[in-house]
Amino acid sequence: MSAKSWDKLVLLAVGVVVTAVSVVLSLGSMSFADKFVVPSATPNDELPETLEPIAKIARNLVDKKQTWSNPVKGAAPKPVPLFVSIPIVEARGILIDMLDPNAPLLRPPVSNQWLMSNNLDFLNAGVLNQDPDGDGFPNLAEWEAKTDPNDPKSHPPYAEKLIFASRQQEVYGLKFAARPDAERFQIARVPTRRWPQRDTFLMRVGEISNDEQFRVESFEEKSEVRNGIPVDVSELTITYLPKNETHILVRNVDTPIPTYFAEMKFELDPGFQEFVKEGETFNLVIDPDTKYRVVKVEENSVTITYQTGTEPEVTVEIPKK
Repeated sequence: MSAKSWDKLVLLAVGVVVTAVSVVLSLGSMSFADKFVVPSATPNDELPETLEPIAKIARNLVDKKQTWSNPVKGAAPKPVPLFVSIPIVEARGILIDMLDPNAPLLRPPVSNQWLMSNNLDFLNAGVLNQDPDGDGFPNLAEWEAKTDPNDPKSHPPYAEKLIFASRQQEVYGLKFAARPDAERFQIARVPTRRWPQRDTFLMRVGEISNDEQFRVESFEEKSEVRNGIPVDVSELTITYLPKNETHILVRNVDTPIPTYFAEMKFELDPGFQEFVKEGETFNLVIDPDTKYRVVKVEENSVTITYQTGTEPEVTVEIPKK
């Protein structure tokens, strides 16, 4: 069979198939009316029950003012907030409600309320030694001074950070040597470590020495008998100006006048070190508006005063470290 005859045969077969499909579809469409029959509807004039009672209940709930009261719980009854968690901490085998003013202290002597109100890390056992504002004072010191632990400008006095390291002594020596005439007095300065050279002053009552260390105040002529021999024990009263102290010089007796210095340091400034004489003042770089004065230097303590502006002067004693 030739190729041309084969093509005609295929074409004829396709035509027969198409015709058969068309006949099937036509017969199926003719039966649609029998398959889709719409049933007749029966009229019903009855209305369903309305939801009016439910609507009234809902309206009454909307119109009524709703109030909420927190439930009350606990051994010491108090309201428990609905949307706020209560901080409860277990310590020493007991539960501590941080909001209960009658609860035991978590970090004595500091109150639980102070820890909470200042947002401090009360769960940390070392919270009292922490310094959240970086002013050099731990939370315990801020609590004791009633200052703000979160504000570096609010802190205890800087005097609490002063250190008394040692007591240093300086001696100024004098000797009432002679009385050249009725008005003048010869006073010798005895060599000491601070004043190694001897010096002599001829002075009258009311005059100040050339080294500006003392002033002659008065003279009293005295004598006494020692071993049957009269001895001149006249007294010359002077004021030692650096300390505004009164001393009595007895004729021909060396009189040492000690002046003490306090070696002061400052915890917040490792480079600070000053030797301050009794009666003299000093300042701190961090606290320029406050004047500190060394009043008395003992072997194991120093007494100082400090005053800021017009505030009252405060006196404190600092033990030796």
